[in-house]
Amino acid sequence: LTGLTPNTCCFTYISRPIPSHMIRSAYWSSSSCPMPAVILVTRKGKEMCADPKAPWVQKYLQDLQELQE
Repeated sequence: LTGLTPNTCCFTYISRPIPSHMIRSAYWSSSSCPMPAVILVTRKGKEMCADPKAPWVQKYLQDLQELQE
């Protein structure tokens, strides 16, 4: 996962999957946040909070990691 933005916490998750071609990068929210989250950054720079337990988020993270190897 790329980047680390300090003090970014999520309080809600997006409800629908985002097509992977629209995602530029992703990073984990701070461990001090009340809710664990993966923050997805779109090609337009918008940040969206996703549930790290959601199957589509796990698949996206796995695909992203394979691309970086």
